[in-house]
Amino acid sequence: MDTGSKLLIAKTGDLFSLCDKRCEANFSSFLDGGEIAVIEDEFHIPYGYNTMFFGGYKDAERKIFGVFPDWQEAAEEDFPISVIRFDAPKFRSLSHRDYLGTMMSLGIDRSKTGDILPDSEGAYVFVSSDIADYIVRNMKKIANTGVKGHIVNIGEVVLPKAETVEKMCVCASLRLDAVIAAALNISRTNAEKLIKEGYVKVSHRGTTDRSGQVEVGSLISVRNYGRFILKDTGNNTRKGRLHITIEKFV
Repeated sequence: MDTGSKLLIAKTGDLFSLCDKRCEANFSSFLDGGEIAVIEDEFHIPYGYNTMFFGGYKDAERKIFGVFPDWQEAAEEDFPISVIRFDAPKFRSLSHRDYLGTMMSLGIDRSKTGDILPDSEGAYVFVSSDIADYIVRNMKKIANTGVKGHIVNIGEVVLPKAETVEKMCVCASLRLDAVIAAALNISRTNAEKLIKEGYVKVSHRGTTDRSGQVEVGSLISVRNYGRFILKDTGNNTRKGRLHITIEKFV
């Protein structure tokens, strides 16, 4: 386990200690997929607590870890998450990077911000509740474009549809190297090289095992190539190869 993971485990343990000491729920900062995977895989949840990951909506990528006393049911509405709606001029398309860069320029740490969901008229930005007002007051311009921000109820959020492309392809098996080669239209040798050099993550977990079996629903990230989900598997071809369907993020 690397130093960053050890520190994360220690901070997670502190949440339970504070919960026990104060008899109230305690929450982490926003965590990315890799950090969530470390907690799920490496941290042993003590008996007598209720826990939950939540990022403001069901399929959020960045989430907060909440620790609740055994007498308190873990509930989404208790998480210290606020949503800011930014309205931008229709003639100006602002990206995820534009919104994030502007918040960073205000001195806001990434751990205080969750998902950023741009759409054709602006964006929804999920943040820690203690900095929401500060962001609204100070974030008036993004990439030289005037914007208006206001806090909205989580229930008012209209989630933009993720931009994906569905692709059907054929691979030798559900081995990781075979799936990557088919999905990215590269040779099996190049797929093996990417895995060996540590460029691949499966459901946010780094791996160098080229022969690992990929399960339906797995999110595969390949550095410099993007991300895709193994959405479904079909019948074998006459030559024994396997039909698969992937959903690639664009």
